[in-house]
Order: sequence, then C-alpha cells, then structure tokens
Amino acid sequence: MKSKPWVIIVLLTSTIAFGQSAEESEKMIALYIEINAPVDSVWERWTTDSGRKKFFAPSSRYDLTTLGYMEVLFMPQAPEGQRGAENNRVLAVQENKMLSFTWDAPPQYPDIRKQRTVVILRFKELAPNKTKVILRHLGFGSGTDWDAVYNYFTNAWSTFVLPNLKYSLEV
Repeated sequence: MKSKPWVIIVLLTSTIAFGQSAEESEKMIALYIEINAPVDSVWERWTTDSGRKKFFAPSSRYDLTTLGYMEVLFMPQAPEGQRGAENNRVLAVQENKMLSFTWDAPPQYPDIRKQRTVVILRFKELAPNKTKVILRHLGFGSGTDWDAVYNYFTNAWSTFVLPNLKYSLEV
C-alpha cells in the first residue's frame, strides 16, 4: 500500500538511555518525513525567509549563526509575546545537514513560555531528489501544563509543519 504524501511516522515519544529508570527518561517528540526534493531545496525552504513563508509562517527571521536570533511569527501584528516563536536562538548549523534552535511554548502557557525547549532538525539525502527530515523536540518539563505543551507540539509538528513543508516542495 502506497503511503499518502502527508503521512508522518512517529518514531518515538520518549526514550530511556542505558542505565536510566523511567523517571529519569527524557520526554521527546521524534518524527520524520520523506520529501521528494533535493536536500539543498529542503534546507533552503527551512532556512530562508522566503522559504519559510511557503510552509511555516508569514513572517520569520533566522540569523544562521551559533546563538543567532530566531523568530517565527504566526501572527506578526499581535502584541509582543503573542506573535509566535519569539526571542529564540539558533544553537547549531551544519549546512544541508542539521539545524538546532530553542523554541518557546504557545502564549497560553506564559510560565512555560518563559523557558525554552530545543528542536533539532536533521536533513538526510536519500537520493538526488529525495530527502528525509528528522525532527526531535526535547527539553520538556513535567506537570499538567508541560504535558499540554508536549501534546500541542506533537500535533503541530506532525499535522501542520512537516506536512506543509512536504506539500510546499512537492505540489
């Protein structure tokens, strides 16, 4: 059976490292999607303002340097703190291979929004016109609000961001 182009496979939702108990495990969102496009096209779509407008948000800015400023504004006209992913930082860049950055919680979780989680994107060339994008999102705390934020991002990455990225490059 051929998979639909918007399907994303969840690899794992938490992991336990060797020697750790369940209480010590790190809650993580781990997803991947395969896109019928060259890796440099997928990289450009994710790392340029014009590319992000095609699948992610109407306004964004990345300074692709270590600790460079990064924001993705879903509602650019909203008041500061309500616009989207604001005041984040690029953590590491390996062109066409890896991008990592901090990420803040949605505005409806103001206490958690003050903190940051970490997103790691890996771009793997499977063939000249096929790229696998692997997303890991980690750094979640514990408690009811943290669980809600984790569920929010699991849904956002798997049903909006990654499928839109694929669609923007294939259709």
